Amino acid sequence: MFLSTLLLVLPALADVSADNLQDQYKCVGTFIFGRHNDRVAKPAVVLTNLGAQEQVESGTFYRGRYFGLNDTSSSDFVIEGLNDQGVFVYGETYSQCPSDTVIEYSQLSFLQGLYPPTTDTESNKTLSNSMDSGLSNGTEVTAPFNGYQYVFMDVQGETSDDYYHIKGDVNCPSSDAAIQDWEDGDYFKSMNESTLDFYQSLSEILPAKKFPLSTLNFGNAMNIFDFMNVNFIHNEELAKEYNETLLHKVALLADQAQWGISYDKSEPLSNFTIGGRAVLGAVYSYLNTTKVVGSPYINYFTGSFNNMYQIDSLLQLNELSDNFTGMPDYGATYVWDLLQDSAGDYYVMFSFKNGTKDDDVLVTYPTFGTGKTVLTWSEFEDSITKVGISELGDWCNACESQMPQCNQYSSAYKYGLELEDQGIDLASLANGKSHVQTSSLSNAAAGGIGAGVTIGVFLIGGLLVYLLHRRVKKVQGRPLADENANAPIELGENESQVGSSLGTVRGSEGEKV
Repeated sequence: MFLSTLLLVLPALADVSADNLQDQYKCVGTFIFGRHNDRVAKPAVVLTNLGAQEQVESGTFYRGRYFGLNDTSSSDFVIEGLNDQGVFVYGETYSQCPSDTVIEYSQLSFLQGLYPPTTDTESNKTLSNSMDSGLSNGTEVTAPFNGYQYVFMDVQGETSDDYYHIKGDVNCPSSDAAIQDWEDGDYFKSMNESTLDFYQSLSEILPAKKFPLSTLNFGNAMNIFDFMNVNFIHNEELAKEYNETLLHKVALLADQAQWGISYDKSEPLSNFTIGGRAVLGAVYSYLNTTKVVGSPYINYFTGSFNNMYQIDSLLQLNELSDNFTGMPDYGATYVWDLLQDSAGDYYVMFSFKNGTKDDDVLVTYPTFGTGKTVLTWSEFEDSITKVGISELGDWCNACESQMPQCNQYSSAYKYGLELEDQGIDLASLANGKSHVQTSSLSNAAAGGIGAGVTIGVFLIGGLLVYLLHRRVKKVQGRPLADENANAPIELGENESQVGSSLGTVRGSEGEKV
């Protein structure tokens, strides 16, 4: 983003360097939430070579930070439990992303930097034995692709229980309604009217097939910025039509549009923020697991920029600088380091790195309005649990979501449990092999649908869906997924076309990619 360099004026706010750790602390774990990297224009299903390379560089940076495997500098943040040769050991690192092509490719590229190809598994007898590299006839088999490391990725589909952690504003009617209300409000209408001439003037430099006049307005601010930004980077012909002053103005308007649906000063926990709240819920849950269990040491989640705007508001970073109301750069990372002192007490330090380049400095910032960059665990826990959404049921209720994974929290499910408690065979009932009298139901419970078997079957439907869902449900709160989590997942093209007329400020990177 064009505001990214301005974020570098803030390090004076930090009393603990993100590169240097005070002597009384050691790092015992971390949670990193990163944005995907450079990709083609929407609808985007391809991570560019530049995006992949920058993600690898980001992974390499954090490899140096937490493994200490950097030839040019030492790190105060080396985590003792990690394999000291930088070899991937299942359980030491946990990564999660939604089933979205660009985000998945970004995550995979980051992990390639975090765990590059290595031959240490061959030279180290213990590692070699653990991989059964030797055959019974005495032959030693070398690893393919120069020791390429196959790093576990937990990819979440839309109906999985953990999908909401990274895509908490998707399939969320409450969030959609809040955004629609904002778009119907006076501020949006005023901005749309006051900027209309400017946006219409862009017709001279934007392709008419992509952006007809009816779409050149504030409602499509993020779509327009995205298209111009991608082409400024990759399209020599179109880039000649732009200049940084123009692109800066387009970026500022896009930021205003996105911030408008990310923050409500009068209601900090408005439905705008459900996606960000879900990410922060994951931060707490997974760091707490590391604190209690001891691993995974590194948690890395990849997501979208829109949740980052929301996180900025929830952490109250916008109170530090208006720069935190702007677009994070490709590959930007939000980092929560779990620290421990000599007495065994735990602390959490927050840092932000706005991009993947060498001059994109990792800097600590105070959070939650505390003025402190290092919080005691109790301070962190108290603050983050007030804003975060850590349980699926809380997300389902906040969103009023009708997704299958929310069936277990529905009235149908609860009624089905009551029938089950009465000894009724729900499967047989649904198959028409038995019936149940429901005359004891209150009018409210019946919901006006009628009595008898019709009501029973109707309500039980929701439960049966959940019963099927429950068979494959992953144990909640444990970051180590079972081995079936590696099963192939059908990839969806979660990208949307530019909206018509007023468009939508949500159509920023497809499904907010």
